Order: sequence, then structure tokens, then C-alpha cells
Amino acid sequence: MSIPIVLDKSTFQGLNYKDIIELHKYYIVNVTPLLVSEILGDLAKEEKEGKKPPKDQVTDLAKKMFPYNAYVNIEYKLLVEKSLTGEFITAHNRPFLSAQKSINTPTKKGMTFVETEEELSIKRWKRGEFDTMDEIIADVWRTESKDETVLKTFKEKFGHLKDIKIRDHKPSNEEKFLSLKERLKERLYIEIEPVDTLNLVMEYFDINPDLRNSIESRWKNESHPYLQSLAGYAIYCYEVVCLYYIGINNSLCGERLTNLLDLEYLFYAPFARVFSTNDKFLRNLFFAVEPNDTFFVTLPELKEDFKKFQALNKESEVFNEPPNKDSETYRIWDSVFNMELTRRLKPSATEIKRKEAELEEILNIAETGKEGNFEGEPDFVTKETFISPDDPCPCKSGIAFKDCHLAKAQNRTN
Repeated sequence: MSIPIVLDKSTFQGLNYKDIIELHKYYIVNVTPLLVSEILGDLAKEEKEGKKPPKDQVTDLAKKMFPYNAYVNIEYKLLVEKSLTGEFITAHNRPFLSAQKSINTPTKKGMTFVETEEELSIKRWKRGEFDTMDEIIADVWRTESKDETVLKTFKEKFGHLKDIKIRDHKPSNEEKFLSLKERLKERLYIEIEPVDTLNLVMEYFDINPDLRNSIESRWKNESHPYLQSLAGYAIYCYEVVCLYYIGINNSLCGERLTNLLDLEYLFYAPFARVFSTNDKFLRNLFFAVEPNDTFFVTLPELKEDFKKFQALNKESEVFNEPPNKDSETYRIWDSVFNMELTRRLKPSATEIKRKEAELEEILNIAETGKEGNFEGEPDFVTKETFISPDDPCPCKSGIAFKDCHLAKAQNRTN
């Protein structure tokens, strides 16, 4: 068992290699495309005396991106579009991936996934290999993150929210944000006609003009009581950017150029059960936005948890749950899994053997099963992943793969 988590770059950088090993034991890491871009963006940094060259810095960060228990989420822009067209309904607090193929057999149906372009790039960066395209993308990223016209253009898109101001004195920024959020909802869903709000969403996210008429028709012809039921994820993302604008307009958010980029991390919060940032600006916005069923954990809390877990680690011992109950990670696990009930439902040795046999069957079907579409939830999902000998073993022992289960994996392949 594991719980999906989204980390922004501030948390990711703040965790050392040993911390990352512990992270992957108890969390499924939803790697956002933004995090991958920010890491590559460091390639274009200026070299400074006394510090590692930018290429070495990117390589070090890439080495902390383990291939197991981690998935690169689909780009949010595509999901916003699919939300508006009705192809994507809800995030279910788990990573959203693009399948290579669907398999439909008489006994099981499922989906298979292969490594994404981002994952293939991360593999190269771990080896210190960067191509010309990497350098171009990094340069563009650094240039855009310093473009002062971007923020000005952003603010010009929210003339309909300019008069939303704090009415009463509130003692904390969190309470101020919540008050402003109520005013935002009144404006978007009561004072403005729904179809006009829908067009504001499509305009902000630059939805293909060819799709806009069909999206409007969805609203007019389908029985949706409110916009959130039409396109919940797209509306959520629009509320995020609106709250940031209102925050700026009420001096609750700074106008640092990178804030507009960092804002995108919140677009991925619905694809996890836990969100973590060490950035005060993102923290305040997280509690204002309130993603459904998503916990917040700070970098210091994670580091303190992992320090406690490391103190209890023993060679070759793997814990099935966070080993220290006095930890934020355990409290989250208990909220999600009900640990007392989970322990009582622990499978028997016979059940474990049956599951192992079923796993072998699934792996065989994934390789040889007939492709075909199906409706409903899949019976299985498989992901093709390359693990280097120096990566930590997927068994969660914390030992390098080459010193743990590599030989067994090679024997199965043979």
C-alpha cells in the first residue's frame, strides 16, 4: 500500500537521498511535468564559483527521481480540455496517465503503460547526458520565468474580478482567503451567467476554438445543475488562478515572477491524496482552494517522519506500514486505510500465494493478451519501467537493486 503525493520543487530539493528512499516506501510519487521542467531549467543557470556546474546539479536532482512507485502525470492543459469535452470526469486522487494499449481477454481486462518522454529524459540526465534540445528547452524555460510581461498579461484577464476586495477585518491570511473565495463563487456562479463563466474558463486556458461550440452545446443540452458537474477539473483549475489574482489584488500574494509557474503545482493536487510545498505562497493558496480529499504536509514534517523511520530500519527488513505512529505519515495512512481494520484483514499465506499466481497471470496477459477496448474499471494496470542497478530496489528494502533483487529479476526475464 502507498498513498499518492505531489511534491513541488521546494519540497523535492529539501529532501536528501535517504529521505527520498523513505518517501518511496510509503508514498506513490506523482511527478508533475512542471517539476521535470523546473529541474531541467536549472541546466541554464549561470555557473557560480564554489558551486557545482549546472549539469552536475541537474544530474544530482535526477538521481533522486526513482523509477518505482513514481509516475509522471499527464499535462494539466490536456486534462482541462478533456474535462470540458466530457472525456475526463474525476481525478480520484491518483496519478492520471496515458495508456499505451488496452487489453480485453475473456478472463481479464486491463491497461499497459510504458515510460513517458519525461521518464526517458530523466534516465539520460541521471547519467549526465544532455542533448541540444535539453539545452534549448532549459534556456526557453529560464527566459520565460523572467519575462515580466507574463504577469501583466495574466492580470489583464481578470477585469471581472477586480472589485472583489476584503470587506471586513480578518486576523489571518487564511481567513481572508476563505472570505474572498466566497465572494469569488458568488461572482462566477451567481452574478455571471454560467455560459459566460464557461467562456471565461475556455478563454483563459486557450481552448481550441473548434471545440468551444461543442463545449457550449454540452452545457446547453446536457442536464447539469452547475458548471462543476459539467467540467469539475477545469472549473477547479480556473478557481485556482482566480484566487491567485484576487490574492495579488488584495496584497495577500506577492508578484514574484515564478509564482505564476509554481501555481501549476496546485493543478495536480487533485491527482494525489497528499500535497507538499515549502513555499508559503502555495501553502496559503492550497488551504484556500481546498482540493477534495487531499492532505497537506510540510517539508519539515516529512523530514522529521523519515528521520524517525530511518532510526527503526534494520537490514533486509521491510515495513508494511509507517513504523512510527507518532508521525504525520502514519496519521495520514490511518485516515486513508484505517490501520486497525487493515491489520485485522491481513491476508493469509494461502491468499498471498493465490495473489502471486494471479500476478504472474496478469504479467503474461499484459505481454500476450489481445488488444481491445472495454468499459468500466480495469482488472489490472501494468507499467513498464527501467530500473538501473544503482537505483533502490522496488522491494522497499532501501538497498541498491544490484545488491537485492536484480538477480531474481534477471532469472524471471530469462
